[in-house]
Amino acid sequence: MFNCLKRISLFLAIIIIAGCDAQNLYTYAIDYERGRADLEVKSIELDYGQITYLDNGVESDTTIVLLHGFGGDKDNWNRFSAELDGSKRIIIPDLPGHGDSVLNRELDYSIANQAKMLSIFLDAIKVKQAHIMGNSMGGAIAIRYSVDNSKRVQTLTLIDPLGLRETKSEFELIVESSGSNPMLNVCSEEKFNTLLHFGMEEPPFIPGMFMDLLVAKKCSRASIEKIVYEGMHRDADLSGITKNVKVPTIIIWGKKDRVLHVDNAQLFHRAINGSKLVVLDDIGHVALLESPEITAQVVEMFIR
Repeated sequence: MFNCLKRISLFLAIIIIAGCDAQNLYTYAIDYERGRADLEVKSIELDYGQITYLDNGVESDTTIVLLHGFGGDKDNWNRFSAELDGSKRIIIPDLPGHGDSVLNRELDYSIANQAKMLSIFLDAIKVKQAHIMGNSMGGAIAIRYSVDNSKRVQTLTLIDPLGLRETKSEFELIVESSGSNPMLNVCSEEKFNTLLHFGMEEPPFIPGMFMDLLVAKKCSRASIEKIVYEGMHRDADLSGITKNVKVPTIIIWGKKDRVLHVDNAQLFHRAINGSKLVVLDDIGHVALLESPEITAQVVEMFIR
C-alpha cells in the first residue's frame, strides 16, 4: 500500500526542472526503481486469471519469491531487491486482487486459497524451489504455502506477518472501538495520511500533485480491496498451522509497527521451531520500504 512513497523525494528536483506532470513522473519513478534491480514486467494467464509479475531474469539455481502485503503491489519490493547481491533470480507477483493482476470479485481471497493460487503460478513459471518471503498478508500466505509445500521452500522470511496475535495493535484497537477500518475506502487526503500513519513510523512528505494522484489511485481500488480484506480474514488466524512450519525461518519485525503489534513477533518465534527473530528499532510495518538496506542485509545473511 505504500509502494511509491519512499521514491518521491528522489524526484522532486525533476518536477521543478522538467515540469513533469504527476502521472508521468510516477511512471518514471517506478521504471527507474525497477531498473536499479534489473526487474522487468511479465505476465502469464492462469486458470483463475492473469498474474503480472517482476522478474530479474537471472539464470540461477536460487530463486527468491517476494509477496507483498494487503493493498500493496509488486513494486513494494523494488528497493529491497536492488540491495540483494544480484546473483539470484527474483520473482515478485502482484497477488490476485492487487496491482495489475486479476481483479475478479468472485475469487476466493482466503489465505489458504491465495497460497493455492501462488502454487499454481509458481508451477506455471517452472519455479520448483524457492526462498519465500512475505510481508503482512504476504507473510500469512507464505506460511500457508510453506506448510502445504515444505519440500519446495528452502527458507521462509516473514516481515511483520499476519496470522498470530499476542497484543492488539493501535490499528486493531481503533477498528474495534470505532467500527471504521482505516485501510478501506481511502478516498480523501485525510484518510490517506491516516493510512500512512499506520504503515510507517516516519512517513515521507508528499507534494500535493502526488497526493491527488495517490488518493485517486487508492480510491479506484476501494471495492476490490474490501473484498480481498474480508476474504483474507476468513482464515487469517494461523494458530492451528504455524507450528507445522518445518523450514528454516526468520521473523523480522518493526518495533514501531502500528498495524500488527511487535509483541506478535515473540508469538511467531515460539510457534516456529528453530526460528530466528530480528526486531528493527524505529521501523514500522514495512521494513522493506522503510529500511531496505538493513532488511536486505539481514535476509542475505540468513539465506546464506
